[in-house]
Amino acid sequence: MSIIESFSADHTKMKAPAVRISKKFNTPKGDVITVYDLRFCQPNAAIIDPKAVHTLGHLLAQFMRQHLNPEIGEIIDISPMGSRTGFYMSVIGQPSEQDVADAWRSAMYSIIAVKDESEIPGLNRYQCGSCREHSLLEAQNIAKAVLSVGIGINLNENLKLDETLIKN
Repeated sequence: MSIIESFSADHTKMKAPAVRISKKFNTPKGDVITVYDLRFCQPNAAIIDPKAVHTLGHLLAQFMRQHLNPEIGEIIDISPMGSRTGFYMSVIGQPSEQDVADAWRSAMYSIIAVKDESEIPGLNRYQCGSCREHSLLEAQNIAKAVLSVGIGINLNENLKLDETLIKN
């Protein structure tokens, strides 16, 4: 059985925070879909608290769309990783990793500027399936941490997994 893309990257070599093109594919009509790995935390070293993941998800959905130029890529979805180390962002188009990093950086500043939870989009029982599980403070602390470290770029050619490591 072949290894799916996300498991073919050596997570011990990943840097965080960093952007990585997770995969690209074409739709039957020829549109390019690019999936980005927005790695907030170093794999196997840190995770994002569930309340912060939830709040970041709501805020990233809003702010990444505001800060990524729609002429170079239209965001389809931003979803948290099961590992709670970041988010996947699916885009119609092919923005460069630097374009995505720049939008992500701007989104972090926008998150820090949110004054209170009433400004979180969709934070009510009609639009959110778990509207009490949020933490603006934790999301803002993560945004500050991302900005203090800076957003890098993870290149797949530097993360190629040596499959002999997993056969044992």
